[in-house]
Amino acid sequence: MQAFRSLVGPQHRLMAVVKADAYGHGLLLAATAFLAGGADMLGVHSLAEARALREGGVQAPVLVLGPLIADEVSVAVHLDAEITVASVAALSAAVASGAACRIHLKVETGVNRQGIVEDELESCRRILEAAPTCRLVGISSHFADVEDTTDHGYAEAQMARFAAWREAVAALGYADLAAHMSCSAAVLVWDRTHGDLARVGVAAYGIWPSRETRVAVHQRGRSELTLTPALTWRVRVSQVRQVAAGETVGYGRTWKAMTDSRIAVLPVGYADGLPRALGGRGHVLLHGRRAPLVGRICMNLCMVDVTNVPQTAAGDQAVLLGRQGDEIITAEMLADQLGTIAYEVLTLPGPTWTRR
Repeated sequence: MQAFRSLVGPQHRLMAVVKADAYGHGLLLAATAFLAGGADMLGVHSLAEARALREGGVQAPVLVLGPLIADEVSVAVHLDAEITVASVAALSAAVASGAACRIHLKVETGVNRQGIVEDELESCRRILEAAPTCRLVGISSHFADVEDTTDHGYAEAQMARFAAWREAVAALGYADLAAHMSCSAAVLVWDRTHGDLARVGVAAYGIWPSRETRVAVHQRGRSELTLTPALTWRVRVSQVRQVAAGETVGYGRTWKAMTDSRIAVLPVGYADGLPRALGGRGHVLLHGRRAPLVGRICMNLCMVDVTNVPQTAAGDQAVLLGRQGDEIITAEMLADQLGTIAYEVLTLPGPTWTRR
């Protein structure tokens, strides 16, 4: 976070996005670290996350980025959280709550997911003017493909639309607003997307938003920028078994030992966040070496061929995600195997896992 604090400069406020249990890293742990590292405020998706921060003793400004239903608005105000409104109906509901809410108006610039459109601005003005207890404090939007390509023509067009939105809202008398559109990729690639408030998500956890983002950063002469993943997922070996040549392992008997083998059993399965699709394809790290997952991954167990890691014993630490010795399993590697993105991989470990 200190690196991003330096990157955006003192003239811009910095929001650390900690939605989805801080991208799987642990909400309170990450929030505390980010605030200590220079973040000015925190972004969450839900009211439950805002409540967890307050109950955990976090007093910093919090913005709920996701939608709220009408009866949640007053709760958000009670939690001293700012809220995001992305439709005329949501704005009307927020105002009807009677709560003294602080509102960030989300506007449509090209994602076509959430956000008011141009011909709804006048309706928003009338609603806000009739609601003296509510205050518009921010305007926001979101990029559609800034991290998916090195051709940022669409992102440039979105920035132009957002600039027009800012002018239109200012013309209605709302000039002193926190304007924010940037995401991790935008902050890394450009200086001019920061607005008044820069939002940083996945990159704050040491993960590049995409390969394209990394390429774009280097193309713009920022090759000194490095990101180091914060998350390591570890589990201890529960048992090591001898399996004779010709015997099979696991449900469906999908793996057969070609030679006398040693199989380590790990107490983690698909119910714990380890995708079943990694069975017979993935690896774990043991004693600094890669060992293959064999057979089908079970609900709460998986099996690893440790024949070539003969020192493996019950109680040894296995790494599912992260570094051990000279070997590493990254979120990007797992994402490639699973046909998904690193974001999803980070959120795989469920709430049963202790974060520290």
